[in-house]
Amino acid sequence: MTSGHQTHEGVLSNITFPSLVYSILRRADTGVLRVQDHGVEKSLYIRDGRPVFAGSTDPEDRLGVLYLKRGRLSLAGLLTAEEKARTQKKRLGTVLVEMALIGPEDLVEGVLDQVRRIILSLFQWTQGRYKYTPGPLPTEEVITLKLDADRTLLEGVRGIERWERVWEAVGPLDARYEIIKESDERVRALGLSPEDAAVLSHLSRPASLQDLCGLGKMSDFDLCRLLWALKTLGLIKRV
Repeated sequence: MTSGHQTHEGVLSNITFPSLVYSILRRADTGVLRVQDHGVEKSLYIRDGRPVFAGSTDPEDRLGVLYLKRGRLSLAGLLTAEEKARTQKKRLGTVLVEMALIGPEDLVEGVLDQVRRIILSLFQWTQGRYKYTPGPLPTEEVITLKLDADRTLLEGVRGIERWERVWEAVGPLDARYEIIKESDERVRALGLSPEDAAVLSHLSRPASLQDLCGLGKMSDFDLCRLLWALKTLGLIKRV
């Protein structure tokens, strides 16, 4: 559905990206979230609360660079395809297929990986300005992809490496957590590992962070990132 919410903007120093993006996804909004920092802009396209596409002005996020880094495309092939894409005003992926440098199935896989990487990179951002604009998506720009919102957010938070960010989100040691009732279906859809499921099994009743640390084979750092992700997703709560 198209959101009735108004455009809103702010700075990431006042809100974390996981909290920002989930506040949009949980409302089943449709619109575009743009984040800018140091001259780079990354955009997340959302339809009915599901991320469907992402764009970036960072040259490192270009599809051709991704293929080059993977060894799927030669440097000469990349430069030739980029020139043709510019002169013919076509998408680079289309030109790569036309030149038989990649197959159609490789293009779909590559674009999906490119979009996923752009989205996950945003979880590392701790500063910059954001602007969310609700409304119909610009169809001429967007290639609709099937991305699972909960799994994407879970992977994004679990990829955050800065300990101070994680600690701020889940600490202190006596913070107590509990699973939210009626969240079983969403938890199952996440496809959690046995180690993750073991942590959740201890949250059927309130448990402190100190009690949870050291459980099973999961490191305390990974445990804290898991708790942050599940809390952001609204699957567990601090009590």
